[in-house]
Amino acid sequence: MGNYIDELNSKAETLSLEDDEYEGNLLEIAKLFKDFGNALTLFLTQYGFCNEQLDNRGRINYIRTQFSKHDMKVPRGLGSWFESGKKIERKTAYQFCFALELSVELTNTFFATVMFERGIDCHVIEEAVYCFALKNHYSYQQAIEWINQIPQVKKSVFIPNRDVLYTKTILEYINSIDKPEDLIHYITDHISDFTYNNATAISFIQKLWQQIVGDHGLANQEGQLIARKIPDLRSNLISVSTNELTENKYDPDVPVTANSNASTWTIFAQIIGLDYFQEDIVARRYDRSLSPILQKNVLMPLNASYCFPNQHAIDRLFRGEIASNELVRKMLIFLVFYTYWVKKIISAEDVDYPANYKDSERCLYTINKYLTDAGYAELYAGNPYDWLFKWALNDRHPLMAFRYYMGEVFAQNPL
Repeated sequence: MGNYIDELNSKAETLSLEDDEYEGNLLEIAKLFKDFGNALTLFLTQYGFCNEQLDNRGRINYIRTQFSKHDMKVPRGLGSWFESGKKIERKTAYQFCFALELSVELTNTFFATVMFERGIDCHVIEEAVYCFALKNHYSYQQAIEWINQIPQVKKSVFIPNRDVLYTKTILEYINSIDKPEDLIHYITDHISDFTYNNATAISFIQKLWQQIVGDHGLANQEGQLIARKIPDLRSNLISVSTNELTENKYDPDVPVTANSNASTWTIFAQIIGLDYFQEDIVARRYDRSLSPILQKNVLMPLNASYCFPNQHAIDRLFRGEIASNELVRKMLIFLVFYTYWVKKIISAEDVDYPANYKDSERCLYTINKYLTDAGYAELYAGNPYDWLFKWALNDRHPLMAFRYYMGEVFAQNPL
């Protein structure tokens, strides 16, 4: 795993927008990322579970033996784990962790580097029990017995409008006990607090978005700087005909800018660097959804396009709606990255603000601090979504680089 990650980190550090072969190199890098089967193989060999010389059949037999050793039913389709690239369900992933007797730390590593998902989420009853069982070397069957003793709850739609029990507090309690009955009593006594999760991360996202919107918001301030650089920003209209539309369009080279009353969609379009032509077509043809452009895009390999931030998700999270771990994590990275660099740009009153090494180091630290405080893993170069931001951080103009990359994504799927 070390060599693989070292190579991706090296690519993130050396790939430049000024390279003559930039676009071709970007496509080659996109092919480097491992699917579930290859990432699993790397995990098994990296941590000494399987010999590197074993083929897929050997690895399958090893996993089957481990499940049988612990009197656990061998998952269906085990052979497809290494052949299809499609990752397994989260419940099956936990069974795998128990079968291999992984520690809590290594379980979190498995989820981050193989599943590309959040590690153990102790705000979910089942996962809190799994955490306790793995920590104290109990079996999967015992964990299921304890789960069956705890009342079932219906998940909330919104984060409650009251003091919340944070995941960190639950984890601290789990680490302080060694008796399962204590855990069962604790969860039962706090059962209403297990109806939601991601409260910390959603709170972070809400506070970040509050900084971005409004008259004095970061988006409006950046929009004004962009407008100063491009005179008559929205006055250059051209007529464009397509098979579906014949409308007056804005000059395709003019970027979207937000004002004090800008909608979430307009601000989002500015953050990712859409020009007015792209924004208009996406809004009309795809109902402001990037999914048709991101899906099966050669520059959005594996799960990079899955749960990619969008304006609908921003509105939902700002209202306090519960969302998937993947969407929340990606949105948090997205907004921390933008707010960090746009503050630099506004402070310098320069849309072409030249970042230095310390700036980028601080941004990386800031993103990772937000992630770990919210219970997520730090940026991982083997995750193609994370790699995009690690690469942008190495550019002289990180926010510009991110937007340029998004432009290349659009270019692979012309509007």
